[in-house]
Amino acid sequence: MISIIIPTKNEPLINDLIRDINENVNEEHEIIVVDKSDAPPELVGGKLVEQKSDGLGNAFLEGMRHASGESIVLMDGDFSHDPKYIPLLVDALKNADVVIGSRFVDGGKTLDSHHRKLVSFFFRNFASLILNLPLHDSMSGFGAIRREVLEGLRLNPLGYKVLLEIAYKSKRLGCELAEVPIVFNKRRAGKTKAGLKEAFRTLILIVELRLGLR
Repeated sequence: MISIIIPTKNEPLINDLIRDINENVNEEHEIIVVDKSDAPPELVGGKLVEQKSDGLGNAFLEGMRHASGESIVLMDGDFSHDPKYIPLLVDALKNADVVIGSRFVDGGKTLDSHHRKLVSFFFRNFASLILNLPLHDSMSGFGAIRREVLEGLRLNPLGYKVLLEIAYKSKRLGCELAEVPIVFNKRRAGKTKAGLKEAFRTLILIVELRLGLR
């Protein structure tokens, strides 16, 4: 069983994404949408969890409490993460504990703006330097994790980069990390939630992880 967790806030195409996931994932799966919209969406083919906490990372933890799969997938709800990669991420869990959907390995690509590419370049290299993570795309928000690995971690998310925290803490426990190439698309509709506030939170997260404060 695969549990696919999608944190959302005012994502107008969430039902289109659910449909595409169901078309691309043939293995038994469940789709858990953890939503903090102004008005909760009416889902077709997915389970709605109304988020009580704040932040994407905490939304993931709330979704985990409703997940029953052995493989856990985290993805965005704006079509920047293509559902066709879900089977590849999950298949890679046969030889790894945490699998990252990477824009920056051979075969990967990002369609982001030049500005966002520069921002990502800075944060990826900063995280690699401070946390000594053997990843090309530590800022990715698309990945798959073994449930047993997640249950062995004490997560304390700050902002969006819960997958970075998962990768760092699981690596410290001796878990195996892997990357699968993906193409990162521009969002199809709605507004981005990223900004200076989230950038600052990411810097704090990286430093606090390194110092053992989180």
